[in-house]
Amino acid sequence: MNIIGLGNCGCNIAEEFTRYPQYSVFCIDTEPRQSENFYLLPRKDSPEEYEKDCPDLTNFLNCNGDALFILGGSGHVTAACLRVLETIKHCKVTILYINDCPELLSETARLQQRASFHILQEYARSGVFEQIILVDNSSVSDIVGEVSIVEYYKSINQTIVPAIHFLNVFNNSKPVMSTFYPLAPTSRIRTVGIINVETGEEKMFFSLDSRTETRYYYAIGEKSLKEDATLNNKIRNQVRGKNERTSFGIFKTEYDDNFCYSLVCGREVVQL
Repeated sequence: MNIIGLGNCGCNIAEEFTRYPQYSVFCIDTEPRQSENFYLLPRKDSPEEYEKDCPDLTNFLNCNGDALFILGGSGHVTAACLRVLETIKHCKVTILYINDCPELLSETARLQQRASFHILQEYARSGVFEQIILVDNSSVSDIVGEVSIVEYYKSINQTIVPAIHFLNVFNNSKPVMSTFYPLAPTSRIRTVGIINVETGEEKMFFSLDSRTETRYYYAIGEKSLKEDATLNNKIRNQVRGKNERTSFGIFKTEYDDNFCYSLVCGREVVQL
């Protein structure tokens, strides 16, 4: 799978994927980086200039198949995203969109975030992209808890990336048990959650107003699969009783601790 990061936020997250051998990582930014596949964009004074003067990246982004395109909505360079995405229109593209707290942004950054979000959401809803996965930094920060200023964004990114990675792995693995069905093409607006396997408590990366369906991915160690007679009912009780359609898959892992991620689908987010 190809991972493409645009801008500082997108590149920081993309670089976290280099720890996994399954990915080819590309970074595009206005500041030099040590990434193996890196393209240095000329700095511009406004978002409009990034969109107007975006270079042809066809030779740089020489990739096929699935692509995860990562960006932070508020960055000026984000205005070039559609020009960059045009280069990989032959790929099956998932957008990983990072939202920042509007109250902490400048007026220009706030307008840029709003514009980029609604444009990318509409492209996803129309089927141009496979899906758009929404992440709110504040929501992930609440999951992470208190960390130092230096570690703040790094801890957020190191929470996001394993979640996306395991969803990719499980979607390409055979489950021990599954009630999965194809996701509706009308539910391309999505986010991710972390579930406590013992309590069923779910913590979301983004608050979706209208949840239409949710997939739960349970990663269970071999010992629990063989010896825990309560696990089947525990999982089924956690999944049932939701307002939206739900399904689950149970996947065998070699980890000592059990864990679970959810892929939550919705329709339209009206306002950030």
